[in-house]
Amino acid sequence: MIEKWIPQYSQLEESSAKNVKTQFAALDIDTIQRVYEETYVNKKEVDLSSVEEVPYVLKSDLDLNAVTEAAETAIHNGEVAVVLLAGGQGTRLEHPGPKGTFSFDGVSLFELQARQILNFKNADGELKVHWYIMTSDINHEETLEFFKKNNYFNVPENNIHFFKQEHFPPLTKDGALLLTENQDIMLTPNGNGGIFSSLKNSGMLSEMEANGVEHVFMNNVDNVVVKVLDPALTGLHVTENNDITSKSITPRAGESVGRLAVMNGDKGVVEYTELPAGSEDQFTNANIGIHMYSMDFLNKAAAGEMPYHLALKKLEHLDHDLNLVKEEVLKFEKFYFDAFKYADKHNTLQVDRTGEFSPLKNKEGSDSIETAFNDLTKEGLI
Repeated sequence: MIEKWIPQYSQLEESSAKNVKTQFAALDIDTIQRVYEETYVNKKEVDLSSVEEVPYVLKSDLDLNAVTEAAETAIHNGEVAVVLLAGGQGTRLEHPGPKGTFSFDGVSLFELQARQILNFKNADGELKVHWYIMTSDINHEETLEFFKKNNYFNVPENNIHFFKQEHFPPLTKDGALLLTENQDIMLTPNGNGGIFSSLKNSGMLSEMEANGVEHVFMNNVDNVVVKVLDPALTGLHVTENNDITSKSITPRAGESVGRLAVMNGDKGVVEYTELPAGSEDQFTNANIGIHMYSMDFLNKAAAGEMPYHLALKKLEHLDHDLNLVKEEVLKFEKFYFDAFKYADKHNTLQVDRTGEFSPLKNKEGSDSIETAFNDLTKEGLI
C-alpha cells in the first residue's frame, strides 16, 4: 500500500522509512484518492449554464447613521470578532518572513489592522473585540514572535487568538505523494476555504461562542487599506441579520478578479476566466475578500462539504531516485466562497475602490509595494 503512494519508500534509510510510515498512517488516503480522481483524472468543467448578477446595495442606499449605531453597539457589546487570513509569506515581495510583518515606514501590515481594532474600545476604555489570526506551519512561530516583540500592538494579549490553517498533500500527476528534501511527506496549506474547518477543529468556533460572538468580520492581511470592522458593512449585516454580507467593488475593464454572482441558484464567486464569453461587463461586483459571517453560517460551513480545486505548481521534491528536483505537481485548495451555498440570507455592499481595496501582491508593477505605499499615504494611514 505505502509503496503505491511513495515509490521511493524502499530506498529510504530505516529511520526515515519509519518516520514516513508514521506520517502515512495519519493521512486520509481515501479522501486523497477521491480528490485526485475528481479534480484531475475525471475533471469536470464548471457548470455556468445559469450565471446572474448578485443582488447588492450601494452605500448611498443605506441609512448610515442607523447602521453605524447598530454596528458600534454590537462591537462594543463584544458580539463581533475579527478573523484575519495571514498564512502567507512575503516571498513575492522579496521579504523574509510572514507577509503580515512587511512594513511601510516602520508600520507593519499587522499593525495597520491592530490600530483599527483599537479604535473600538467602549466608553469604559475596554476592548471587547477578539482577533482571530489564521497562520500556517511555515509562518506560525515567526508570527507569534513578531506579535510578542511588538507588545501585541497594544491589543490585549487575551483578545488575540492564533490558529493554524489545515493542510492537504500535493501529488505527482501519476497520483503519488511527494517527499520533501528532509524525507518527510509533503503537506501544503489547503487554501483559504480551509478557514471554516480550521476554526472548528482548532476550537476557535467554540471559543467565539463562549465569548458571546455572534458575527465575524473576515479579511486578508494583504489589503493595506481595508476598513476593519467597517461600520457600514457591519451595521448592514447586523440590522439585516444576514448569514453573509459581502463587500465588493466595481471591477476595471479586463481586470482579472473573481465576481460575486449567483450560479444555478447558489451565491458564490465565479473566476474571471470562467465567465461566459462576452459577459464580463454584466457582472459588476468584484470579490475583494471582505465578508461578514453569522456564527450559524460558520458552523454550517465548518460541517459542510467543500470541493477541492486543482492548481499546477512547481514544487521542490525528491524524485524516484531521491534527487531533489523542482517540477510541476498537483496542488489542491479549497475556496471559501464555495461555502456560500450554505447561507440562507446573503447581501452584498458595493463600495468605491478608493480607500477600500489596495492589495499588496507584487514587488513591482500593479498591486505592488509602490501602489500600496501611495494608497496608504493618500488615506493618511502612514
